[in-house]
Amino acid sequence: MKRDAESNAEQDKQRREEVETKNKADNAVYQTEKMLADNGDKISDENKSKLESAANDVKEALKGTDSAAIQTAADKLNEIWQAVSTELYQSAAAQAGAEGGAPGGAPGPDPTAGAGAEEPAAEEGDSASDDKGPIIDAEVVEEKKD
Repeated sequence: MKRDAESNAEQDKQRREEVETKNKADNAVYQTEKMLADNGDKISDENKSKLESAANDVKEALKGTDSAAIQTAADKLNEIWQAVSTELYQSAAAQAGAEGGAPGGAPGPDPTAGAGAEEPAAEEGDSASDDKGPIIDAEVVEEKKD
C-alpha cells in the first residue's frame, strides 16, 4: 500500500493542482458576480462589461479539463479585478475627500492629536514619565546557590 502511494504521488500532486486551480477559478467567478451585484452601480459600464466577459471566459474554461486554459482565464479575470478595484477605491477616496473624511467613511486623522493634547501631569518618580525605550516582556529566574 505504501508503494502504491509512493508510485502515485506525482499523479496525486498533479490532480491536486488541477482541483485547486479549478476551485480558485470558480471562487473568482463567484466573487466577481457578487461584487457586480453589490457594487454594480459604482462600476463604469466599460469595466462592468470587461468583468462579465472575463467571468464568462472562466466559466467556459471550467467546462473543459485544460488546467492551463483555466489558469490563463482566471489570471485575466484577476487583472481586470485589480483595475476595477483601483477605480472603486479612487472613486471612494474622491467622494470621501469631498465630504472631508477618509476612504471607507471613517473620519480622517485628527490634526490636533499629539499637539497640545491634554495628558495627566506626571509626578516625579512616575515610571510613565521615564521613557527608557520599549518594554520587553521577560521572566526572571533566580538561580539557587549552594
